Amino acid sequence: MNEQKHEGADPYSNLTNRTTGNRPKTGLIIVGATVAVVLVLGAVAFFVTRSENNADTAAIENDTGAQAAQNAKQEQASVTVIGEPLAAYPQTSSMVAPPAEDPAVGQTPPVLEGFSFDGSPVKIDPADGRAKVVIFVAHWCPHCQVEVPLIQKWIDEGNQPENVDFYAVSTSVKRDQANYPPSKWVIKEGFTPKVMLDDPAGSAAQAYGLPGFPYFVMMDSAGKVTQRASGEVPIDQFGTLVTALGSQPPAS
Repeated sequence: MNEQKHEGADPYSNLTNRTTGNRPKTGLIIVGATVAVVLVLGAVAFFVTRSENNADTAAIENDTGAQAAQNAKQEQASVTVIGEPLAAYPQTSSMVAPPAEDPAVGQTPPVLEGFSFDGSPVKIDPADGRAKVVIFVAHWCPHCQVEVPLIQKWIDEGNQPENVDFYAVSTSVKRDQANYPPSKWVIKEGFTPKVMLDDPAGSAAQAYGLPGFPYFVMMDSAGKVTQRASGEVPIDQFGTLVTALGSQPPAS
């Protein structure tokens, strides 16, 4: 495979950039009994707070986008693209491109090698033998802000097939736009898919043929594109597509 480097003008220039827009202190009476009570209450408060903090930490699983975002060192990072880019997204009025009209169906997407918020490596490899869904999102996109919590709720309800991996690519990062930085957004939503950070040139987005946000690329365990979609896809339709992807037999 060939290593492709994508540089140049802003890849998002043709996309529509729509934004969405202590308790008061009281005096203490220091007498023996009161001090004892205060000490006991303080100890209780300490252990309760520590327990709550531990619960919050436990709620964000290791090796997830949200866990990496908790230790964010960066909001963008370098990306290496290995392979040929996907064909351009078809002109269609449907948010889910009909496979018969999508020239990328049957193609193998390029390998993406990059990093997450905390600097940990993330690799999206179509040839790893696992079916996968790659979701491209922009923090300022109102449709992404609607779709991401719906997808996470769908995952939390146990709907993600065990044989389908989810990845997200955070792209088109803009400091002067709404909902910045994306790491805090990912933490807020408790987003569990691994998150790869795109570079300022949008190399990952360009390589996968991004037409708008959010953008979905689904591929089977043989690494071939089965479906692409762009826009605010209804969660029941999204679920049907992913369930169908998971029901396909593994590649021989």
